[in-house]
Amino acid sequence: MHSVPVCRRRTFRLVCSVLVMSLVSALTIPVGATDLAKQYPATLDFSKQNRSYNWQTSPQDVWRLESFEYQLGDQFQIKLGPSQVVLGKNGSNVLWAAVYPDQPGDILKASGGQGDHITSVWLRFHPARVGELFPADTVGKQGDADLIKQARRLVNHKLRSSWHAGARPMVPSRESVVIDCETAERERRFYVIDTTKRTARYVDAFRQQTLSVPLTLEQGQAVRIFDQVWNAFDREYALFAVKPQVDWQQLKQEYRPRAAKAKTNQDLAETLNAMLSELKDLHIYVRVSGSFLNGYQRKRLFNASPATAVNLVGPLNQIKGLRWGRTQDQIGYIAVDTLSISSLPDRFEATLKQMQGTRGLILDLRANGGGAEPLARKMAGYFVEEPTLYAMHQYRSGPKHTDLGTPQERIFAPDPNWYYQGPVIVLQGERTMSSAEAFVLMLAACPHVTTMGDRTAGSSGNPRQLDAGAEIIVNLPRWIPQDANGKSFDTVGIPPDVPVKAAPEEFTKTADPVLSAALKRLRKQTSDLESSEAVLVPRSGNNTQQ
Repeated sequence: MHSVPVCRRRTFRLVCSVLVMSLVSALTIPVGATDLAKQYPATLDFSKQNRSYNWQTSPQDVWRLESFEYQLGDQFQIKLGPSQVVLGKNGSNVLWAAVYPDQPGDILKASGGQGDHITSVWLRFHPARVGELFPADTVGKQGDADLIKQARRLVNHKLRSSWHAGARPMVPSRESVVIDCETAERERRFYVIDTTKRTARYVDAFRQQTLSVPLTLEQGQAVRIFDQVWNAFDREYALFAVKPQVDWQQLKQEYRPRAAKAKTNQDLAETLNAMLSELKDLHIYVRVSGSFLNGYQRKRLFNASPATAVNLVGPLNQIKGLRWGRTQDQIGYIAVDTLSISSLPDRFEATLKQMQGTRGLILDLRANGGGAEPLARKMAGYFVEEPTLYAMHQYRSGPKHTDLGTPQERIFAPDPNWYYQGPVIVLQGERTMSSAEAFVLMLAACPHVTTMGDRTAGSSGNPRQLDAGAEIIVNLPRWIPQDANGKSFDTVGIPPDVPVKAAPEEFTKTADPVLSAALKRLRKQTSDLESSEAVLVPRSGNNTQQ
């Protein structure tokens, strides 16, 4: 009888051990269960650059659940019985989930809403957590594709509540889980979970912002509303003149029959939204019962890393809408992140006075999505010596899409009290949009100003809100935006004087290529200036004390 060598016996035992472990693992996951972590492998990660992504969902992304439960120690617990989940994804990465229980579930433990009964759960989480939130032994076969319509309503209503940029979802940080519940009690229960700190924070501010119940339309009402919206754009939308590829009559023939079949205001709003998305205009949106629909979006890279400014500039002061500071070698930095705060010009003036003695100034508009153009005119007045033409626009003047009125000039004037004499660099990018683009044009027209970065968004339509009825609101842009030479910058944006090209991955917690390039340029430009030179000076005849 031959003996088996020791090495072969060890190999045999190892193989047996692996087989036993595989068998045990197979027995742990029920037959028919689905491991969503394998089904949706995570390849995206959290980014401080506010990077957002397009998403999609399909019938293959709807799954039956034996149950759904989330618990965080003794602070927080929700529990649902048999349910279905709809997943929204970018590639293989799950960006959101909407859970619908067959019967209302329960908020068992919470600092707010305990005892309420859950009718839906909206979840935001890191893509790598999908298998943890939906364990394989709870996931069965694919579910009812009809739920996708409800899930899209939930997306439209809730996406802007957390982890979004430009109406598109971002990837949350790994420790963050948002649990946003609609309840049978008609109150919204919103919780922010921090899995590292082991906290579950209830946000009461969303309590009354519940998902609306669709309104049933009267006979013929859908067609009347559709015609009202279509006719308003037909008469007022000036950008038809620069979009000859759009066949507006053909779109009416295509979408009017769909509108006629709409039974609720939600159905009709979605039809209008689909038609208007064909215009590919960032300023057009549809809102129904207070919720925005997910309309046309195009990818616009954010060429900034706000967190890096502290490393490159130094400690920053911050109030809503403004961030500012100065480098050790006396270069000023002011980020204007919005134009929607009425007190902004006064705050800007106070901030600008703190730049006294700087060698030069960087104005960062890369995160500015617009607001009120008159606010921009007041702030731009500190950098100009005389009334200056900065932009033009044209409205419709007749029934034909090519009927345009006389170009109207837009001029801004100097501030009556102060003038900043030093060199200025303005940072811009594709997230610089609407009235912020007008701000760029104003500053670009100023002496001593250089613009740097990337082209702007190319969207400035001076819209009006059209109340179409049935709680449907449509944003209707009305002019063609033009620069001072009368050239339209719709879609193409406003190019910078000095382009700075950088890939998204180059913007990190410690690196901002655009800001670094601006600092380098300004240092070279001001190398022969005294750092103590006062550059904010009173206008002639102004006796105002600094």
